[in-house]
Amino acid sequence: MVDVFISYSRANRDIVCRLADAIGRLGYVVWWDEELPAHLSYGEVITAKIVEARATLVVWSAESAASEWVRAEADMARNQKKLIQTSIDDCPPPLPFNQIQYAAIGDWAGEDDHPGWRKAKASLAALCGPAPVEAIEPAPIAVPAAKLPPAAVYRPPQRPARSRSRAHRLAGVTIAASLAVILTVGGLVLLKGPPSAQASAAPAPAASPAPAQAPAPAITPPKTVTVDLPVGSGDEAAESGEVEPAEEAPETGSDY
Repeated sequence: MVDVFISYSRANRDIVCRLADAIGRLGYVVWWDEELPAHLSYGEVITAKIVEARATLVVWSAESAASEWVRAEADMARNQKKLIQTSIDDCPPPLPFNQIQYAAIGDWAGEDDHPGWRKAKASLAALCGPAPVEAIEPAPIAVPAAKLPPAAVYRPPQRPARSRSRAHRLAGVTIAASLAVILTVGGLVLLKGPPSAQASAAPAPAASPAPAQAPAPAITPPKTVTVDLPVGSGDEAAESGEVEPAEEAPETGSDY
């Protein structure tokens, strides 16, 4: 499907090339006689393309105004109500086409803000629809501002992650302390040996000296006791009433 058919004189080929390229960048399908097949009749192809196209853009100049082909193509497009007229080298459209508005693009160099180019683009959009390239560009999406709840009922968000991390730190400190105690006790056991070895290796306690015995008291020999016995039958010694004193134990003078 052809969107735009361009009618022009070959003497104006350079500016027509720039015009066709600009229309193609808008997304429209452009046809002009540079694409004419070598095996078909010029008149048949031109007629078919004008009928197929949604708009026919005529580039008027002194050369195109004198061309019967350009006049015939412009007349067919006017009858089908799809004629768009542009003018270069300050040449207005010839009769009877001067009764229709046209866009002056004689000094256009490809800029988007040129008045004549803007006028031609508006006519293309009216006959062919909005430019496809401009239509597919996404429009900016307005993001509404977030609404916060009233300050009286606003509650700051809880942060369970921080409490969990604090609990994890406390658990880590406890585990580290337990490991330190285990390692310290294990090191002491490795250095001193097991308890049984410690008991066997422990030196025997020194014998305490026996307490000195107190000296035995000196034995005092008994004194001689005289006992008066009654006279009776007995031996002589009994009759006499005398009793030999007991033999005194010799004093040894030694202490027990």
